[in-house]
This record gives sequence, structure tokens and C-alpha cells, in this order.
Amino acid sequence: MTLLITGFGPFEGGSNASEALVRAIADDEPRGAGVETLVLPVDTELAPALLDEALERLEPSRLLMTGQAAGRGRISLEQVARNRRMFRVPDCAGRLIQGEPVVDGGPDAYRSCWPDLPGLADALNRAGIPAALSEDCGGHLCNQLLYHVLHTSRRLDRTLSAVFLHLPLLPEQVRAGEPAALRHPDCPSMPLAMTVRAVHLIAGIRNAQEAAA
Repeated sequence: MTLLITGFGPFEGGSNASEALVRAIADDEPRGAGVETLVLPVDTELAPALLDEALERLEPSRLLMTGQAAGRGRISLEQVARNRRMFRVPDCAGRLIQGEPVVDGGPDAYRSCWPDLPGLADALNRAGIPAALSEDCGGHLCNQLLYHVLHTSRRLDRTLSAVFLHLPLLPEQVRAGEPAALRHPDCPSMPLAMTVRAVHLIAGIRNAQEAAA
């Protein structure tokens, strides 16, 4: 059973906490451990196509997608994806999409299908990792990819547990004054080691005791 973990590359003139997370996990996991990683461009057309290719090639049973959310101080377990694209800033190809659907004629929303998100949020907090459930995945590619995956899985009758995690910025991003951090006075952050432990716990790569260590 394969787990695919994704993140996004550079965005908004700065680095991306989710790329750092994915690369750290890729470096940590031995070959053949059943964990695959993928860094996607922040491109509204290219990212879903590359993700589809990876899903067809790897046939994972679980998909854990990640992206950064400047201004949030907790890991957000996203429960809902909405059929909208409302970009606050352009994607990396310069597209500024305002009010278009992810899928023409698709349902208004889908709910994440990863098991027991409330229980996982509780487990993260017990392990000393600030986390919360969220019903707002935003209007950019984070929401778009979650909606796209859930819609495609429904259409293809694909068995896939999928969820999206929003991550706080890294302390290094805040100290460097990256654009995403400058938009939020006293911008909160979370160390990379903590986000890695969070993914280990959520995905069962490590057990709760190791995650709390």
C-alpha cells in the first residue's frame, strides 16, 4: 500500500514550507518503504496534470497533500474542498483567476476522505504539535488540488484516502522576511522537525509515541 505525499514549490517570491517538508521526508524514508513524494509547481494547469500522472503511475491508496498557509500558527487538517478558484495572488505562470470553478458543473464541495480527522487533530495536540480542523482550504491551488482529486476519484470510482494539510511558515521564512511572512505582522511559524513529526503521526509512518518524542 503506497502513500503519496505532495507539496508545492516556490511561490509568491519566496520558498515554500511544504517543499521543505516533502524533501525532508524523502530524505528520511528508506527505499521500498511504501512512501512516495512529489513537489508540484504552483501552476493551476500543470499541477493537477502532474498529480494525475503520479496517481496513475503509483496507484497509491493514500494521498496526503501539503501547502503553506502564512498567518496560521497551527497545522490545519482541511475537511472541505470547494468548487472555486479565487486567487489572491497569481500562480507561478502569472494567472490570476477570480471566481472560476475547479470543475465546470461539479458539486459545490467535497469532504476529505481521510479517516478520523478529529481524532488525528487531537492526537497531534496531545503530541505537542498545534493542530486544528479547518473548513476553509482557501481559494488557491491547495483547495483546487483537493477538490480535483476528490472529484476525479469519485468519477473514476478510485479507492483513495485523501486530505490536505496547511502548514505554518518555517521560522527561517519569517526571519528572512519572505513576502508571505511580511503580509502578517508577528507572523507565526513552526519548525520543520515538528511538521515532519506531524506527517509521521497522521500517516502512520511513525507511531504516536515516536511523534511525541
